[in-house]
Amino acid sequence: MKFIQIRDEPIAPGGLVEWTPYVSGGLGAWRPDPRLTSHNHEQHLRAAFDYRVRTQREGGREAWLGLSIELDEPLSIPAIRSVLTQWIDRHEVLRSHVVITGTGLQRLTTDPGTVKLKMGRIGWFAEPGPLVEQLGGSFDRATAPLHWPAYLFATVGRADSFTLLFAADHSLVDGYSLIMAQQELVSLYRAAREHRTANLPAVGSYVDFSAEERRRADQTGGDHPAVALWSEFLRTGASDMPALLRSPQGTSRGIGDEADQQYREETTIPQESLWGVVADDETANRFTAICSEAGGTLTAGVLAAFAMVHHEMTDDAEFRCVLPRHTRDDAQWLTALGWFVGVAPFWMDMSDSPTFDQAVTRATAVLKRGRRGASLPFLRVADLIGHHGEPRFVISFIDTRYAPGAGAADAGRAKVIRSHSYSPHEVYIWINRTPSGLRYSARFPRESPLRELGVGESSTDIPPVGAPMPDASPFPFDAEASDIDPTIGPVHAYLHNFAELVRRLGDASTFSRAL
Repeated sequence: MKFIQIRDEPIAPGGLVEWTPYVSGGLGAWRPDPRLTSHNHEQHLRAAFDYRVRTQREGGREAWLGLSIELDEPLSIPAIRSVLTQWIDRHEVLRSHVVITGTGLQRLTTDPGTVKLKMGRIGWFAEPGPLVEQLGGSFDRATAPLHWPAYLFATVGRADSFTLLFAADHSLVDGYSLIMAQQELVSLYRAAREHRTANLPAVGSYVDFSAEERRRADQTGGDHPAVALWSEFLRTGASDMPALLRSPQGTSRGIGDEADQQYREETTIPQESLWGVVADDETANRFTAICSEAGGTLTAGVLAAFAMVHHEMTDDAEFRCVLPRHTRDDAQWLTALGWFVGVAPFWMDMSDSPTFDQAVTRATAVLKRGRRGASLPFLRVADLIGHHGEPRFVISFIDTRYAPGAGAADAGRAKVIRSHSYSPHEVYIWINRTPSGLRYSARFPRESPLRELGVGESSTDIPPVGAPMPDASPFPFDAEASDIDPTIGPVHAYLHNFAELVRRLGDASTFSRAL
């Protein structure tokens, strides 16, 4: 299943309709809800408010995730309206909103059955470029975290098929939510078309989860194991978060009009994105076998490979990054929409230039120890130790093969989409094990020139030497990581070398599918 920036792949043209949730009477008709807000959500809201104050732009900088689902049948307006309202009723986080008040935060919630959908016919698009630009702009505007709804649905209808799209602010969803949600939406639509009830498992509410997580975290003191682990990680890293790239000169923020202007300027250039294939299924299986022979999992092997690439490129004595870890610790959260993500520190010794087997062994031990780091929200840890930085170099690994509908999604039925990011210093790399192999996605400070025309802004826009220049589509190809030009910049080289190492190790494996 692909994970891409929305402007990086085309959507087949057709008739665009936007579906906007509303409640009669507005937020004034909602009930006050005493349930607490998660640390992640509060920080996200306050950052959006700070951005609005600094830039005078309403709503906050876009930071959304979403879905694009292809259905090979004509669009039924009654069915899709039924599906989307059922889904909003199913996931309470879509019917709850947090506002910043003079005394703190106030949650408001509305009951199932109260959210309706306004159908807005935008028009017919004959080409994918303008269609994707329209969708990207609509999602950017509709997902502002300071407003409700901070999400939007859209459909693109054609004679014999349609595309269903959904985008929501990150405070409402995470990547795992969307991996699971695509099958839910397909099941609901098929049931609506067949006039039956969808057989979906019961699901918990992220609003309940976040309230309990916040309550426990606020009662925790400096003796929590996560505090000691993060303190050690930061202390051994010059009291700062690790970065793959050196921070650009002059990116620190000061106080006053000059600093505000600098902040506006440094956040107007979108990050670059790369995505594609690291290894096919057979090579991924061979690489997994190598990891198993070394006593580790595929997760440990991926991190060990990154560590070896990093050491080869930098000669650093340690490999350091931050790992997202899901916090879905009960069955009721497995298919719930929400931001169920903690982070854990990861650092391992590379001073003796270990072999891959040795690196896997070390990565396995660090992963086991690092679980404690995600057992308390990092923002609570930061409060306790007085740290003010945020993760800058993040590597995520998810195995999606066992998610419902994973095979169809990976074959092209669905993809997870995301907005632009504008950070001048963050490097995020996602590695997903899917039914077809290992996929990668990354965002990072731009290393390639911006395109002058077209909606694609990935460095994979640049064709290989000798390839014909595209004369119609502005969209780049789905690149294999080994085809990335490592001379463009450090992140390009990082991903290229990682893919080369994974394939080289996979080719050396004696693993056989027959065994």
